[in-house]
Amino acid sequence: MMKNPFHPGEILLEEFLKLAELTQTAFAKDIGWTRPRLNAFINGKHNVTANMALDLAEATRTTAKFWMNLQASWDLAQALKKRKAA
Repeated sequence: MMKNPFHPGEILLEEFLKLAELTQTAFAKDIGWTRPRLNAFINGKHNVTANMALDLAEATRTTAKFWMNLQASWDLAQALKKRKAA
């Protein structure tokens, strides 16, 4: 497990949107999401669901499993932080 994994939304922004020079508005429209929904995801306020993973995989030419694995890594890291803090 990565020591400090990034939230999948941050990966989407840094590795896909910025590199493709896509705005959040354009990407949200392309995948059928609202801009607020996409922005909340990018800012780590929403986690990847299976349906979201399918949308993201299609739009980024990756796999749903890629997005679900990013989310699982993030979730485990957050749980570990909470456990260590307790």
